[in-house]
This record gives sequence, C-alpha cells and structure tokens, in this order.
Amino acid sequence: MDRDEPRHPIRAAALRTGLTPATLRAWERRYGAVRPARSEGGQRLYTDQDLERLTVLRELTERGRPIRMVASLGLDEARALLREDRRAADGDDGSAGGVEVPPRPGPGVEGAPAEVYVTRALAAVGRMDAGALERTLRLAAVALGGEPFLDRVVVPLLRAVGEAWARGELTPAAEHLASGVLERVLDWLAGPPAAERGARCIVLATLPGERHGLGARLVGAAAAAEGWAVVDLGVDLPPEDIARAAIEVGADVVAVSVVTPADPDRAAAHLARLREALPDIVDLWVGGRGAGHAASDAAGVTVMHDLDQARERLRA
Repeated sequence: MDRDEPRHPIRAAALRTGLTPATLRAWERRYGAVRPARSEGGQRLYTDQDLERLTVLRELTERGRPIRMVASLGLDEARALLREDRRAADGDDGSAGGVEVPPRPGPGVEGAPAEVYVTRALAAVGRMDAGALERTLRLAAVALGGEPFLDRVVVPLLRAVGEAWARGELTPAAEHLASGVLERVLDWLAGPPAAERGARCIVLATLPGERHGLGARLVGAAAAAEGWAVVDLGVDLPPEDIARAAIEVGADVVAVSVVTPADPDRAAAHLARLREALPDIVDLWVGGRGAGHAASDAAGVTVMHDLDQARERLRA
C-alpha cells in the first residue's frame, strides 16, 4: 500500500498516534508538523508517513522536548533523536515500544558534544554553506536543549566567527551569512508558541544607525526559554517608536543592542531619550561591545555584560 496516500481521517489519526484531534490541528497550524491533504468535503486526510512522523514527535515531546523545537526536523532526524533519547533513558536499542526507529543511514552529529556542533558550524560558515549551517544549529538546539545550546554553541560560535574574521580567515560575506543564519535560528528558537497569558514581556530592538540585532535576539531566545513573551521590533528604530511599542504591549523590559555605533555619543543620546520615554516601571537593558559607553551617563539603564547576567535577571 502507498505510504503517501492520504487515507486516514483525523479521528483515525488521533487513535493511531495517541494525540487528540485538537493537538493534531494545533501542531499543524502552529508548527507545520505535518500538512495533511483534504477530502472533497474539506476534511483532513493523513498518510501513513504522516502518522509515523506524528507518533515519533509525540514520543519526543513525552520525553521532554518542546514540540516547537522538534516539529521542523526531518523524519530521519526525529527518529535518530528519539533513538538517542531512548538509549539515554533506559539503555534499550531504540526499537522497543512505540514506533520502531530504524538506524539512520550516513554520518550525523546527534549525541555529539557541543564542541562538535561549533566545529561543524564554523566549517559551514567557511564554505558559505548556509543550509548546512542552519541544519547543524537546529540539530544542536534540539539535541542539547535551549539553554546549553545558547551557552555552549551560539556564544562560542559568535566568538569564533568574530576572531576568524579579525584574522582575515573569513570574508565579510561569510560573517554576514553566519549572522543571518543565526538570526533565523534564534527567531525559530524564540518563536511560537506564544507565551502563556500573564507572562512577563521583553521587547527587543536596536537604536538608530545600529544594524546588528543578533545580540538582542540571543537575549530574546533566552527569555523565551524562561517563559517570557518576546516582541522583536527589529533594528534601526527611533527611541520614541521603541518606547511607544513597549507601552502598547505592556513590556516589563526593553533590551537593545549597541554593537558598532557610527557615533558613540549619538548612540548614548538615543539611549537616554529611550530611557526618558519609557515608564519608570519598565527596565531598560543594553548589551554589546558599545554598551558601556552608551550607558555611561544614562541613569536607569542596566548594562548586560553576558548572557548569564541576562538570564539571572530574567529569572528574578
């Protein structure tokens, strides 16, 4: 029988996968876990392969992995991760109970230490291979979990890319490629689902003339992992626009990156204007290489020196 034939209605899919119809719809709508076909009457119809994928994803979530972090994995990658989780939990060979998970062909990095992901990611940057870089980073995020991924992969990779660029070993184009891919991965990591109602909210942005928003996104990913609602306004925004948006969404914190300001004194003036436009109850954080100078004369601004400091404040 053709495994790609859409023949299972949603109730049959629910019974076979152990997921409720509401969960099946949510995983499709929010995360794109599967894309079922539709009958002439508009009813969802799932293939055998859809059901296998959903069952693997269900077991991964039962073993502690958020659906938003595994829904985009290919079926082979999801199987490999499930096999690893089973071995870690009970020492079996990955085939007992639930869906059978056959060995994954070819080399992979699942189960590798963080340093292996950094090495492979840096090699992908050097080759200008955006696809390989993004696949490596996503697999690292899923395999390690959000916080270790940020601390042991993203931060060291950013440092390694910056140092390689300074030594002339990477072109500016490669550095921009790395930044672009990292931004996409961090957006994915901090992305749906929305935080629970009543969650604290952090707004991310950069000030006029500042085009580097990666540091703010890194803090946003850490905030999302702690259950915060994250609102990313983007880069190069007037202080008053940032403040207005923060007030509209009821932000608890505004976090801005100051990395390479063309005019450091102007950046400091923009930061002071932002602080003045924000309500006193809203905390203002600034990070990046230029943060110290920008905040040197600004009262009511907290300089974030590293991700650990930001995470400590997020948990307070």
